[in-house]
Amino acid sequence: MTTLLKTFRWPAVISTVMFLLFLAGDSSLTRGFSSGSPAEAESWPPFETMDLDSILKAHESRFESTDRSVDSVTDTSKLGPVTVEAGFNSVSTSRVTMTSIPFDPSAQERMRFLQEMRSQGQGLQRDLRAEIRSSGDQLENRLIDLLDSRVATLDQRISQNDVSTSTPKKISIPVGEKKLANADKVERMIYPIVQMKGNGTVGSGVVVSNELRPDGGWYTWIVTAYHVVEEVRDFSDMNSTLVKLYFFDPELNRLSETKHIGTEIVAFPESDLSLLRVERDTPWIHVATVASEEVCRSLTVFDQVYAVGCPLGNQPIPTRGEISSQYKEVGDEVYWMVSAPTFFGNSGGGIFRSGDGQLVGISSMIYTYGKRSPMVVPHMGLFVPLSQVRSWLRREGYVHLLEAHEGVPVTASGDISAPSDQDSGSF
Repeated sequence: MTTLLKTFRWPAVISTVMFLLFLAGDSSLTRGFSSGSPAEAESWPPFETMDLDSILKAHESRFESTDRSVDSVTDTSKLGPVTVEAGFNSVSTSRVTMTSIPFDPSAQERMRFLQEMRSQGQGLQRDLRAEIRSSGDQLENRLIDLLDSRVATLDQRISQNDVSTSTPKKISIPVGEKKLANADKVERMIYPIVQMKGNGTVGSGVVVSNELRPDGGWYTWIVTAYHVVEEVRDFSDMNSTLVKLYFFDPELNRLSETKHIGTEIVAFPESDLSLLRVERDTPWIHVATVASEEVCRSLTVFDQVYAVGCPLGNQPIPTRGEISSQYKEVGDEVYWMVSAPTFFGNSGGGIFRSGDGQLVGISSMIYTYGKRSPMVVPHMGLFVPLSQVRSWLRREGYVHLLEAHEGVPVTASGDISAPSDQDSGSF
């Protein structure tokens, strides 16, 4: 039979065999010729030298290798479809070929990598949740400890301070030791200010002292500016200088409507100073805290102060600024300058130290420029320093109104009770 087949043209035979194998469902022979694995391709002889015997032998060896691969398979679920392959008479009549699913190493590597990433992500989530819980517990414990310590401190302060609610007491704050609260600022700087009105103009003054009168009443003493008294005075009585003034009412939180009459006792026109006395049935307890001579000597430029007065007829208004100059010559007198805004009506009001509310000067003038239409410069107010006020009152015999332990005491009428040859100081 072999001799007979050799007489035919071998390309036709090869085509017939490949067609029969294709019909039987096995395309491995064609893969061997085309895109099969290199090992399969190398097992076939060169195409030009192929004959029928070599083709049959190659196919027979493929069946044997397939049998061995089938014997090595243990998991039947991975076996491919069963095909029946028909051969020639020289080959066994039928064979069963088991084909496995193609193995993809890169896909399995990707799957393994994804599983590892998923496992690591779950581990990180567990660690993060545990850290958040731990941090929350620590923060809660710290807040509880802080609140406990604050409560304990407050309890200790309450136990140390015996606060009586039945009888309110006036709280005294040591001057110069700490800054004043707003309520204390109002009491020290607003309540001592009085407003003076008359003849269409307005000015201010500062209460500095109270004295008991011989008849049982009281004298309230006010320092102000001389030019204010001259502008608001009652000219109907030329024998004395009388002015109308109004005290601040703490209960109404505004100026009282009750009118009082102030009498000018002494004046110093050169320094723009005047001392008034008001007769009252009760003393005016809201008296300015006058700075000592030591404090006055320590004042310097950039010290913060308040200018308090009644500008344009308003209620006493505080404006804040600094001592901007300690030498401004006007005529033969030297004034100090303040940067706190001042306007018409501030004259005669007080200049108070910002930290402790001590009176350190008396407002005198506002700065203007221009001759035809003078313009006010509100941040350049001039005031008489308290050192000059004290020196003037010492010469006049009223310095005790500023400091009771100093100077020559006077009677209620204002007469000097000390010998006339006593040195009362110099300006």
